[in-house]
Amino acid sequence: MKSFTDVRAGGRLRAVPPRDARYRPYRFAAWVFYFGAIVVLVGLFVTSVVRNLANRTRHRDQTGESALPTRTSLRVCMDDLDGLYREQNERAWALGSRFEGQDPLGSWTEWAQRWEERLDDVADRCGLDAPGGEWAGARADMAAARDAMLALHRAYAAQVNRFAQENADLARAAAEAMAHAREAAAHPR
Repeated sequence: MKSFTDVRAGGRLRAVPPRDARYRPYRFAAWVFYFGAIVVLVGLFVTSVVRNLANRTRHRDQTGESALPTRTSLRVCMDDLDGLYREQNERAWALGSRFEGQDPLGSWTEWAQRWEERLDDVADRCGLDAPGGEWAGARADMAAARDAMLALHRAYAAQVNRFAQENADLARAAAEAMAHAREAAAHPR
């Protein structure tokens, strides 16, 4: 008895013959290629994620190689931390006034990544994660301040992302309406 599958075509049932056995190697090769491509793409994705995570944590592994900072350099480090703290807060509070650009949330993301890199550079240069040595207490306090700044930074980023998901269209519409109103007021009829 032959195996047939019923398929509706134009309201009628028609029989579909079984697959030709001559093409079985080609079908097998197509499936192997398909799953191989999926495995390669997943492998590339996982490799990319691992490299990105390794690059973000790489700086913490290198802190023991450099000389520990002096008291003067610790003052400079503290000034740098203060500057980064002020910049972060100013940027977060000013974000609402900058929705008139093309991609304000994209600019926040770019700035946030650069800010984190600069904070990591300060931590590396100042040896904030280095154990012991001279001025260990001051470095530990500065490391605690850095960690608190990063926690605040993550909270700001979470709020920005939440706002982008929920209300970015409203902010853009308001910015466009204001721009249109400014233009209309500048050119009276």
